[in-house]
Amino acid sequence: MREEGGSNPVGLVRCTRVAAMAVALVIIFSILASVMLFVPRTAAASVSSPSPSQAPFRSLRIGVTALTAVTVNPNAITLLMEFVVVYNVYSTLVTRDGSYKIAPDLAFAWEVAPDNVTWTFHLVQNAYFTDPTNPTDRSHPVTADDVVFSYNLVATNSGSVLNSYTTQLASVTKVDTYTVQIVTKAPFAAMDSTLTAIPILPQYLWADVRNPVTQQPTPYPVGSGAMYLDPNSDLASTIIFRRNPNYYGVDAYCRISRPDEVRFLMFTSSTTMVNDFNAGTSELDAIFNIPVASFLTALDDPRITRMSVPGGFVGEFAINVMTDAQRDALVAAGFTQFRTGNNNQVLATNQVVRKAIAMSIDRQAIVDFAYLGLATVGDTLIPASNPWHLDIPAAEEYPFDTAAARQMLNDAGWQYDSTGTLNPGATPLYQKNATTGAAENGLIFRLYTPDSQAEFEPAVALISAWLRQSGFQPTDERGNPSPGYEVKPVNQMNSIWKALDYDVWLWDWIFSAVSDPSLDILQVQTTEAIGPTSDNGYSNATYDALYNESLVTVDEKQRRQLTDEMQRMLYDYASYIIPYYANDRYAVTSAQDLGYGWENWGNWTKSPGLVLDSDLPNLWFQVHPYDNPPPVVSAFPSVDFVAGSPAAVSVVALDPTGEPLTFTWDFGDGTASETTTTSSVPHTYAQPGQYTIKVQVKDSEWPVCATTTATISVAGANLPPSAALAYELPAVTGGISHGWVNESITFSVTVSDPEGDPLFVAWNFGDGTSATNLTSGATPDTPKVVSQAHVYSESGNFTLTVTVTDNQTGAGHVQTKTAVIPIWETPTAGPPPGPGPAPAANPWLNYGVPIAIALAIILGVAAVALRRRRMAKEEKRQEEGPPREQPPPPAP
Repeated sequence: MREEGGSNPVGLVRCTRVAAMAVALVIIFSILASVMLFVPRTAAASVSSPSPSQAPFRSLRIGVTALTAVTVNPNAITLLMEFVVVYNVYSTLVTRDGSYKIAPDLAFAWEVAPDNVTWTFHLVQNAYFTDPTNPTDRSHPVTADDVVFSYNLVATNSGSVLNSYTTQLASVTKVDTYTVQIVTKAPFAAMDSTLTAIPILPQYLWADVRNPVTQQPTPYPVGSGAMYLDPNSDLASTIIFRRNPNYYGVDAYCRISRPDEVRFLMFTSSTTMVNDFNAGTSELDAIFNIPVASFLTALDDPRITRMSVPGGFVGEFAINVMTDAQRDALVAAGFTQFRTGNNNQVLATNQVVRKAIAMSIDRQAIVDFAYLGLATVGDTLIPASNPWHLDIPAAEEYPFDTAAARQMLNDAGWQYDSTGTLNPGATPLYQKNATTGAAENGLIFRLYTPDSQAEFEPAVALISAWLRQSGFQPTDERGNPSPGYEVKPVNQMNSIWKALDYDVWLWDWIFSAVSDPSLDILQVQTTEAIGPTSDNGYSNATYDALYNESLVTVDEKQRRQLTDEMQRMLYDYASYIIPYYANDRYAVTSAQDLGYGWENWGNWTKSPGLVLDSDLPNLWFQVHPYDNPPPVVSAFPSVDFVAGSPAAVSVVALDPTGEPLTFTWDFGDGTASETTTTSSVPHTYAQPGQYTIKVQVKDSEWPVCATTTATISVAGANLPPSAALAYELPAVTGGISHGWVNESITFSVTVSDPEGDPLFVAWNFGDGTSATNLTSGATPDTPKVVSQAHVYSESGNFTLTVTVTDNQTGAGHVQTKTAVIPIWETPTAGPPPGPGPAPAANPWLNYGVPIAIALAIILGVAAVALRRRRMAKEEKRQEEGPPREQPPPPAP
């Protein structure tokens, strides 16, 4: 889970509050962007001075408003950008891919014993810790010692924000240099979350750190992940990642950051950022944390793709329920951060009051007017995008009814004004002291929200008005009833959070579709979370017991009963009121006159692990530069053959720019890998069995991996045939070989059979036509060429399939060869789409804002408009664009 204003991993799967700066509603104001000073992309390239044979230095530049980072200590991170830094730089034992499926990371393989508590992890043997000040140094390999040290460090420091991920671990031990064993206390339902959460720290640096929660050995992180943090980074303005030259994932998994650097530019104004992106001023390739009004109305350039993704953003209206006695006990126990805090005890102890607050929030109106429809109505803490979400039936939800809320308060004794006079319609309402007759327990409380989302202020402006209708008086920090709330900078909100020094606030958590319901989400309301992550002091022994049981309940149906009960408890207690789940908003471009021209952004709705703030480097592996897309593997047929004879292993691949390819083969039988310049290679398996074959196809820059299986049987009396496909396409355009519509192409397959058996050859040209050949009277083990000429009548990419069989039984007696044949129109202006399935289109929104909605927003948040107007001069003064950037150092 992660909290914005405080993915992650979650948004991935961990918790983060996201930092942010205030932004204007562009539907009300349009602020002129100032000229921005920046280092152009070409300057970065010129620093490296590549020779003509070298690839250019490529930067992927991302704009964001209102988000910063304060620390890069993995044990203390709470802000979204802090999670982005940590999980780009550090490795974990396992990770998640762009679709949030579990994938190998530092551990390339692992297994679980039949007891379901003993896990064994096998580590890659070419991982190194990379020091950003000397990135080519490989003097510190990552070993089992570092893994054991990292897990134990987190487990023995209860103040670490990651500590809860280790509470179910009984032991973490080294088996050998590259093998680790983890034993859990019981079968652990949330093991995936633990394995993806704990970053592997270099023991040689962290071993002597006295307090690893408040201290770190270097001002910059030293990790073994895909990227390293450039020391020139400024966490408040410009975060720069560089491709890690030591990253093991390139060889192990073909994961390589195609950008040489990824640069996050923090803007102080969303208007400036959007205008900059539209104009190409700073050569931004993508932006995020976009206000909904800007997203819907200011990004209509056809060169820009907008994406609205339901990623797990949970709007949270929290009521601080820490009692004074609880606070005193915590301070006495050493949680001294709570000493400076205080909170309204009426809200903390009276559930009638909390329910009346819940009835004073029109969730649909917030969705409609604050988020302009780019959100859905919420109810429980686990978001609707997560399959563990509990949907409260409509008949059992708190209704929006301020009159009924006031009546409920009147019935509970709040029916007096500040003088003690009976006045059920007063605001704020008071109770009356039965002895003295004085008014007491006035329904007055502080209402805060951070400046990390432009939508927070119009939302709290509406909530404040509704609360007054019910008899509550929300105020700012000083007790002023106008405007009835206070927008605070995120760094102040973080301090308030740590001390639990507030009454009510509107903020958010961000989770994901794969966030564990217990460990990643519901944990934040446990008693043990008070201090590291809890933000409202909720403590309930029954809830804690359900939580602990849910961690060790591996039966999904039984576990769901537990998590449903926990969600229902939180809903009924009404200290965590969830008004909405907001969509995350992004915009990207592949236009070279706006940004660099990065392509293949992917479908972020189907693959939410690709989003800009997912906390993982998946997007850097996904995109490719316009000037050199990676090779395409369109087919890697399985092998079915016999032991003791050479089997033909082949892959169908091409390079979009026509570069020559190399092929590195791992046959899966323990023999040495082999590198060839041909897409087919013979290999003899000594023993029968099933093997995994891996191939790495590489052009001058990018490796692409593929796998298939080889089923090897015992050699029989009759050996299988062999076949090799060959053809030459008649044209090469832009480095791409292709055929022409209505022009004949000759395909040949060279066949032979050890016994000289007759061979049957079947051709499928991929356009609905086929042909056959039969060879007979062949000399044993003598190659024979069989050919077919074919004419394609339309353009496209056609898959040619040739099967050769000797009609004998057993493994390998049917040989299949495939190839993708590009056919172009004559004359042609360019190629059809590349081979294989076309990438899914990005969800692209093109909304207009009806004038009625615009007027409703302006009328509904008039106080916001007036406040913004007073701030206009100050905002304009600060609106200087992104900070001046330092050019990157030469590429290592």
